[in-house]
Amino acid sequence: MDYKIAIPSYKRSETIKKKTLRLLDDYGIDKSKIKIFVADNDEERIYNKSLGNHYDIVVGVPTIGSQRNFIEDYYKEDTNLMMFDDDLDNVLVKVDDKTLVKCNDLEKEFIEKGFSICREIGAKTFGIYAASNSYFMKKRYYTKLSYIIASMFGVIVSHDPFLKRVTNHGEDYEYSIRQYIKNKKLLRFDYMTVKSNYYKESGGLQEIRTKKYVYESIKKIEDLFPQYCSMYIRKSTGNAELRLKDKVK
Repeated sequence: MDYKIAIPSYKRSETIKKKTLRLLDDYGIDKSKIKIFVADNDEERIYNKSLGNHYDIVVGVPTIGSQRNFIEDYYKEDTNLMMFDDDLDNVLVKVDDKTLVKCNDLEKEFIEKGFSICREIGAKTFGIYAASNSYFMKKRYYTKLSYIIASMFGVIVSHDPFLKRVTNHGEDYEYSIRQYIKNKKLLRFDYMTVKSNYYKESGGLQEIRTKKYVYESIKKIEDLFPQYCSMYIRKSTGNAELRLKDKVK
């Protein structure tokens, strides 16, 4: 199966080398499939120096929401496109309620399977369970409205303006809702997840994320799609978050 890989990255030239690129290499993923998208020419020089010109680096645009829009426009309509965050440590699969093990074959078990199922059922994007907690994960494919976390997901590229993200923090919630409204289905592998240092790695969205910034982004998504989500404040962090609600019949 033909597919491409895009990795948006910002101020993480060493992180991406030690984490996501190493992970993909461990799975035997062809480097020629991979493009790394950076914010500007300065970043391009830094990444080329760090990675030794072994990867194709594309200068995109600043901020993650706009960068993901740029990436999808960069590829032809109907391209099978995988996007990965730049700080992934591992891909894990549920064995039982207490056990997660490393995915054996990322390409066959997730990438190729995801695109094949999407085309069978009419979905255009697929992803993984957001939390690496085996107890809450299920051995199923979920096709209703759900959170497709941006850390590792696939999309069959469409240049429909409706799919354009307008937020940064929470842009994957926003994109999940947009894809669901457009296609009436998503595909989530509820038995698969990733290990990553969300919110702890320097660089990326951490450069601009504050409680106020988070609140304003989440509130914007709620205002855009009140039928499909509601905002709440998580007591443990004080951050605004979203609950999704399925309104498609």
